[in-house]
Amino acid sequence: MNIREELNRAAERLARAGSSSPRLDAEILLTFFLNIERLELYKAPERVLTEEDAAGFENLLERRCQGEPVAYIIGVKEFWSLLFKVNREVLIPRPETEILVEEALQVVKDAAWTVPRILEIGVGSGAVTVALAKELPEAMLTATDIAAGALALARENARRHGVAECIDFRGGDLWMPVEGTFDLIVSNPPYIPAAEFSRLPRSVKDYEPRQALLAGAAGTAYHRAIIDGGVQHLKKGGWLLMELGEGQGAELTEILRQAVVYENIALRSDYGGVERVVRARKG
Repeated sequence: MNIREELNRAAERLARAGSSSPRLDAEILLTFFLNIERLELYKAPERVLTEEDAAGFENLLERRCQGEPVAYIIGVKEFWSLLFKVNREVLIPRPETEILVEEALQVVKDAAWTVPRILEIGVGSGAVTVALAKELPEAMLTATDIAAGALALARENARRHGVAECIDFRGGDLWMPVEGTFDLIVSNPPYIPAAEFSRLPRSVKDYEPRQALLAGAAGTAYHRAIIDGGVQHLKKGGWLLMELGEGQGAELTEILRQAVVYENIALRSDYGGVERVVRARKG
């Protein structure tokens, strides 16, 4: 088959398998295997694939049909216009998490900190911390994760983007490896309630790390721990920013109010209108 015929066949197969973006998935997988830019698919749609190329593409296609995310198959995912290496040790960075980066940058700008001290709890692939390091070269950043594999990958991504020297990576659960106080604490913690896990898409529940997803009965167990620790580790006037799951805004707002020390509590929605980030200032 030529490229056009192969892509049409692949897109139909992926659609039957339940992909929400079958044509895009097919194009990304084919360009990855052929090691070409997507533009080349449109410039040479009549190019006939060799038997070896067709077999290699078929292997990738089968993995996608089984539910494996495209990002894990090709090993990279774009976030904040940067390419990050990913594997099954870490969650795949989502576009909506860029809202967390946007809010962090706005907080730093408004506060006019000269050398902001920033902590990320649960660094994962490093997407958020690396993005902040690229945007805030004057910042002092610390990033933690309980998973050794995630920390190794985050360090690698920091090196790839030239900011490894700007970030202090530390291994441990939540606040265990953290020392000192910070101007800004950010986190995209696990927030899936236990009862909802079985309803997640196959590509998430069967492939992405459970410990980075599940967060107790209400999905807010880690938020509570981060809010509590922020009382000790935030400087006066410092900010706490956390990503949250759909429908958790009211509960987290109330938890922050009950902690007494937090003020200026607000929610930020993503571009789809879903409440995505909660922010609060330590008074």
